Amino acid sequence: MNKIFSLVVIISGLALQTSAQIATSSPYSRFGLGDLHENILPEFSAFGGASTAFNNSSTVNPNNPASFTSFKPNSFLFSTGGWHKTTRMQNKTEEHRVNNNAFSHLIVGFPLSEKWGASMGMLPYSSVGYELNSVVVDDNDSEYTGTAYYFGDGGISKIYFGGAYEPIDNFSIGLKASYLFGGLNRRKQLIFDDESFMNSRANSTINLKGYYYELGLLYKHNISEEKQISFGFTTNNDSKIRSKRTELVESFEYSGFFETPKDTFVNKIEWGDVNLPKYVCGGLTYRNGKKWLFVADYSMQNWSDYSLLDESDDLANSTRISGGMQFTPDFNSITKYYKRMDYRLGGSYSNTPLLFDGNQLQEMSVSFGFGIPVKKSRTKYDFSCTIGKRGTTDDNLIKEQFVRLGLSVSYDGIWFVKRKYD
Repeated sequence: MNKIFSLVVIISGLALQTSAQIATSSPYSRFGLGDLHENILPEFSAFGGASTAFNNSSTVNPNNPASFTSFKPNSFLFSTGGWHKTTRMQNKTEEHRVNNNAFSHLIVGFPLSEKWGASMGMLPYSSVGYELNSVVVDDNDSEYTGTAYYFGDGGISKIYFGGAYEPIDNFSIGLKASYLFGGLNRRKQLIFDDESFMNSRANSTINLKGYYYELGLLYKHNISEEKQISFGFTTNNDSKIRSKRTELVESFEYSGFFETPKDTFVNKIEWGDVNLPKYVCGGLTYRNGKKWLFVADYSMQNWSDYSLLDESDDLANSTRISGGMQFTPDFNSITKYYKRMDYRLGGSYSNTPLLFDGNQLQEMSVSFGFGIPVKKSRTKYDFSCTIGKRGTTDDNLIKEQFVRLGLSVSYDGIWFVKRKYD
C-alpha cells in the first residue's frame, strides 16, 4: 500500500506539471472556456466516448459516479495516461499542421464496503492554445496599415472525489464533487507599419477556482445468466465558478528586439463568476458474457447559458451522440494471448457549442482501440485512435481534421488484506 501511495504522489506532481502544457492549437479555443476535454480516457475514446452506463469491476469510470460500486472487495484500481494529437487546419487558401501532447488522467478507485465505493483523481477540463494574425485596413482609404496578432494559452483542470451507494441490488446512486482551477490567457498586439503610429497590446488573464457537483444513476438488469443490460444517467448542477480577470492595455514601441511600454490605458482587476451550464447525459450498455459489449450515449449541454463576468460568448446548446462495441475472443484463453485482448470500435457525432453567423459547427469521428492485458500481472494497457473532423471552410471558417492517439496503463491491486505467516 505504501508503494502505491508513493506512486500516486509522484505521478500527481508530474500530472500537475504536464497539465500546464498547451494541449491544443485550435483557433476555435478562443471561445468560451476553450477546447473541452470530453471522455479522453483511451478505453472510452475507442467507444466514441460513450461511457455513461459502462461499469466494470476492473475499470474506473469517472464519467458516472454511480459506477463506483462495481469494484471488487479489497481491490485498489489505479490508472494514468496521455495522448498525442495531430491536426490539419485549412481554409480555402492555406493549410497548416500542428502536433500536441498532453496528460489525460490520473485516477484511483476502491470499495469502502459491500455497498459503498469511491474514486478520486485529476482530469483536464479545457485548453486554450492559438496564434492568429489579420491585416489591419484603414476604413477611410481601404489601405493596408498594419497587422493584428492574437495569442492564447492556458487551461483548466479538475480534481474530483466521488462516492456511490447501492441501496438495492443492481441499482446505484453516486455523487461527485469536482474542483476546477487554472488560468486562460488571451493577448492581442496591433503592429503598424508607419512608425509614427504607436503600437498597442492588450493582455487578459482569467483565473478560475470553484466547485461543482455531478449526480449519477446506474441500473443493471440481468436478462439471463450471460446477458445484462445497464442504463446510466448523469447531470450536474447550475454552477457559478469564482473568477478573476486581470486586464492590461498599453502602447509600446520596439527597442531592437524588445518591446518598451509607453502609456497604460487600462490596468484593472475584476472579480465575478463563470456560469458553468447544466448538462444531462443518458446511456445504455448491453453485455453478452465476457465476449461482447455494446455502449451508446446521448448528451446535451446548455452552453447558451454560459457567461463570464456577465458577458456572453454567443455559444449554442450542444448535443452529442456516441456509441461503440467491444469484442473479446476468449477472456480465459491460456494458449492464445491475442484472444484475451479487447478489440474496440466506435464513433460519435456532435453539434458543438461554436456558433458563427447562425451556423453551428459539427464534429464527427470514428475510433478504434485495444485493451492489452499484461501476462502474469494485474496490469493492463489501453490504446485508442480517433480520426475526426470539425468545422468547415465555408463562410471564411477553418476546417480541422485530426488524429488523436491515447495510451493508458491501469493496475488492479489488492489492499487491506492481512498477510498470513506459517
